[in-house]
Amino acid sequence: MKETPLMIYKKVLENRLARKKEELTEIESQAEGLATAVDKRKFIELKAAVNELEICIDMADAMAKMEE
Repeated sequence: MKETPLMIYKKVLENRLARKKEELTEIESQAEGLATAVDKRKFIELKAAVNELEICIDMADAMAKMEE
């Protein structure tokens, strides 16, 4: 099956989501010690980025289903 631009876009989003989740996991494991305000801010920003990427992937899925 030929890859459409939408499929490529979805793969890019999924790869980025995986990287952000890894960063989030690292921060969560480091949070067991002392968490600074910078760490807390980065954690909140990463959570927001993960949520946004998940929404974008859901939209890409919906668009792909509409194309079929």
